[in-house]
Amino acid sequence: MNRRRLVGLWLAGTMTIAAGLNLAGTGTAQAAPAKPAAAAAAARHQLFLWWNAARGDNFTSGNAAEEQSAIIANYSLARQEGWALATQDPGTVPLYLFWSGSREDNFSTATAAGIDSAYAAGYTLAGVEAYVYSSQVSGTVPLYQFWSDAREDNFVTATQAGIDSAYAAGYSLVRVEGYVYPS
Repeated sequence: MNRRRLVGLWLAGTMTIAAGLNLAGTGTAQAAPAKPAAAAAAARHQLFLWWNAARGDNFTSGNAAEEQSAIIANYSLARQEGWALATQDPGTVPLYLFWSGSREDNFSTATAAGIDSAYAAGYTLAGVEAYVYSSQVSGTVPLYQFWSDAREDNFVTATQAGIDSAYAAGYSLVRVEGYVYPS
């Protein structure tokens, strides 16, 4: 499915991109931080974490189309999680976005285990968000995958604030999906 069609589905409400993270209930909507000059030269894109309280769903956007979908769908920006690559470079893998209509859950993954898990749980592939390193390189941090049985919600985080919020809300650590540049 092409990105234009995917965005159209989100806007029509058949597949609204949900996003964010306000797990502990302490976050508020924030303005997006400015892109540092070094990141602009390296073709990096911000990974933002969004939250929709009505759905109890988190979503990490990795490109401008997903950011717009989250905003239009009334999701609140929780924080910037880090920087991923806008294009695939050596040593990087796609960070895929999956969607489950029955769970109303977005699922970002870059590992074979994550992809298998998404398909096994009935998620459909929505597209590629960005590119992350498959192994740690200088200057990168882990992008952790968390899961909540109670919320049936997946989310990824690369910040200590995200990790702390996940544990506080009863999420379990699943795996490292890849490595990104810190915020």
